[in-house]
Amino acid sequence: MPSYRPSRWCAAGLALGLVAGLAACSPPRAESPERPSPAASTDRKSHRKSVRPAGEEGPTATWSLRANRIDEQSAQVGPVIVIPDERELRAVDRATGADRWRHSFARSYRYTVADGLIVVTAGNGDGPLEVLDPATGAVRWRADDTQDVVVHQKTVYDRECVGTGPSARCAVVAHDIRDGRRLWRLPSDRFASVSDKALGARTPYAPATDRYLPARLTATDGFHAVAAGTGKLATGRLPSRAWYGFMAGDLLVTTDNDPPQGDRQCTVTIATVDAATGAKRWSGPVYSGRRENGDCQKWLTNRESGMDLIGAGTRLVAVTATGRPQLVDLGTGKAVWVGATPGVPIDGDDRSVLVRRTADEGELALLDLETGTPRWTAPDPGLSGQSASWHSTVTGRLVAVSGATGDRPFVLVLDVATGRQLGRYPGWVAGAGEDWVAVTHSGGPDGITLDLHTF
Repeated sequence: MPSYRPSRWCAAGLALGLVAGLAACSPPRAESPERPSPAASTDRKSHRKSVRPAGEEGPTATWSLRANRIDEQSAQVGPVIVIPDERELRAVDRATGADRWRHSFARSYRYTVADGLIVVTAGNGDGPLEVLDPATGAVRWRADDTQDVVVHQKTVYDRECVGTGPSARCAVVAHDIRDGRRLWRLPSDRFASVSDKALGARTPYAPATDRYLPARLTATDGFHAVAAGTGKLATGRLPSRAWYGFMAGDLLVTTDNDPPQGDRQCTVTIATVDAATGAKRWSGPVYSGRRENGDCQKWLTNRESGMDLIGAGTRLVAVTATGRPQLVDLGTGKAVWVGATPGVPIDGDDRSVLVRRTADEGELALLDLETGTPRWTAPDPGLSGQSASWHSTVTGRLVAVSGATGDRPFVLVLDVATGRQLGRYPGWVAGAGEDWVAVTHSGGPDGITLDLHTF
């Protein structure tokens, strides 16, 4: 049994009330989303604040709105910002904060942005699924009784079963994300699933649809490489490990992040094979780094970044046995670069790696992903990476991290190129894009306030 299996999705408040009893995949139909009444729109304040909160620095909010509870990060889809607000998924105008639409649910839900659409599923990844048009909120297509849903940019994967219990007849099924059309069906047992781990992906944005995907077809099976376009089994296969199975280019990769018994180096054991041929590639150790108290981090990033694995192509960011960040080629096991000073990677994207002195404490540094060259350093933001208030995001232009002065949390916004502080705002990170950061803070007894700052 896996020693750790994180949830496929981060909770986004209460509720997916998708109508039961529909066909497994219904075609698009004329359906109006719930649009806010004029009274509901009055909670938006598009003006800039005339009185700045204590400790706020940087551009004032472009717009603000009231919300009930936000547990997931907001995302941008074209001209709208998507806000997972407890019982509602909301879309507001990126420029003004004006409501575009609201979609209410009756049970817990999660959402993913993929190929310019919004995929919403039940909170535990099982049950009904809807694909929404971000401009209008209209349902493009829906499916009922889905299980273990995984979303990639072009494709939605799930397990579908006829019957229950040991006699159930099941299959892993791929659907075209645009219209729900079934692309292929691969017979399996009732425990099968496509892996939801992807190198370089950050929720709520879906990873790219690659040539192959890793899937387990039975409860006792290892990971198979499956051709994403056809559903045919490739030759590549690896035994199941306690943690992750993912693709790195055309390599099938597994990791065991639990150090071997007696290990003192925070070892993460990796195995790779060629997905198409099954030929063995590199197998060996990388390291996860340590927390301030000396415990092994185990994860190769801080999970509150929305990422499981930092890197791109066949290259993975990890730590060396001596505690320095490194970029490893998973095909050969060779280090592309090793950082000049100790540190633990906590976040990044396809161009940058954010490093902290330890996994949960200390000053920050931003490294170039391709070369490992330091771009800048920044002081300790003062908040533990173990805190429920911690979050970080790295985009092409901005770095947003949580901080705290005493028991007062704040959001620090830094320029990717220079490390220059662009803003400091009381509250919590609630999403970030190329040129914006969303910050939430207390709105009094009526809920919370979300401010959007642009840079």
